[in-house]
Amino acid sequence: MTSRSSGRARARDILAAATVWIPLAVVVTTWLVWRAELPADLPRQWGNDGVSSTWPTGVAIALFSVVCLGSAVLATLALREGAAPTRRKTFLWSGFAAGLATGAWLMTAGSTITAGPGAEPRVGAWPLLLMALFGYGLIPFLLAHRWVAAEPEERPVEVVLAPTETGAWITTVTVPLFAIASLASFAAAATLLIVTGRDGGSGADAFGGVVLLVLGVLLLGFARLRISVDWRGLKVVTWFLGIALKTIPLTEIESVHTDTLEPLQWGGWGYRFMPGRSAIILRTGPGVVVTLTNGKQFAVSLNSPEIPAALLSTLSTSTR
Repeated sequence: MTSRSSGRARARDILAAATVWIPLAVVVTTWLVWRAELPADLPRQWGNDGVSSTWPTGVAIALFSVVCLGSAVLATLALREGAAPTRRKTFLWSGFAAGLATGAWLMTAGSTITAGPGAEPRVGAWPLLLMALFGYGLIPFLLAHRWVAAEPEERPVEVVLAPTETGAWITTVTVPLFAIASLASFAAAATLLIVTGRDGGSGADAFGGVVLLVLGVLLLGFARLRISVDWRGLKVVTWFLGIALKTIPLTEIESVHTDTLEPLQWGGWGYRFMPGRSAIILRTGPGVVVTLTNGKQFAVSLNSPEIPAALLSTLSTSTR
C-alpha cells in the first residue's frame, strides 16, 4: 500500500519504528543478566590461535548501546510527517546499524559467557548470528508504508534585481545524525561514569566515559548549521562553533540549480568529500547544487531550495 499525499505515520509505520528499539532492549537486558559474570575485558578479534585482541567491557557496552540507541531515536524521528519521503530508508539503515551492533555484542559477550569462567572464548558459530542480525533492517523496511511523492505543481522561482539592488537569504538547519549521535554519546557517557563511580569500575571504563563525553561535545558542535546567500556568495557555518565549513564566492560560481539529492549518489549522509564533488547531505530530498568555474560541484540539502538557488544564480550572474 502506498501513501500519496499525507506523510502522517500510520500504525504500520509506528510498528516498524518500534521494532528498531528491540535491539537496544536485547543489548541492555543481556548486559544486566550477564554483568556479574563478564570479565573486565571482552574479546574484540579472533585469529587462528584464538582471541587476538580485547577491549574493556565498559567501552564495548557503551559503544554498542550508543549505536542501538541512536538508531532507535533516528527511526522514531522518521515518524514525523516531514520525514515521510525517506522514512522507509531511515528504518532500513537504522535497523541495519542496530542489528549489526547487537550481533557484535552478542558475539563478544555471549562467547565469553558460554566459554565459562577463566576459559578462552571461542568464536564458534557466533558470526552466523552476526550476519543474520545485520539484515534486521529489512523488518522495519518491509513493515512501513511506501511513500509515493506527488508531482510538483509550483512554477520555478525567479529573483529579479535592479542593477543597484542586492539580496540576502539565511537559514539554519539541523544535521540529524550528528544531533542524535551527540545526545547518544552524552547519555552513554553519563551512564558509564555513574556506573563506574557507584561500583568502583576500572580506569578504562572511566576513560571510555570521558572519551564519549568529549565526542558528544564535538558532534553537538557540528549538529546545527547556518547557511547564507548574499553578495559574498554561499557560506555554510557551524552555528555553535562558528567554523566555516564551506565558502563559495560569487566569482567562482558557474551555475546553480535545484535537484533531488540522493545520499548514495553523494557518498552517504553528513559531510561528504569526493574527487571533484563535496556535499552536506541531510536526507534524500531537495537541495541546491552549485557548479564552480573549475568544474567542481557542491551540494547542500534544503527543505525549500528554490529561493536561495534563484538568488545565488542571480547574484553570481551580475558579477560576470
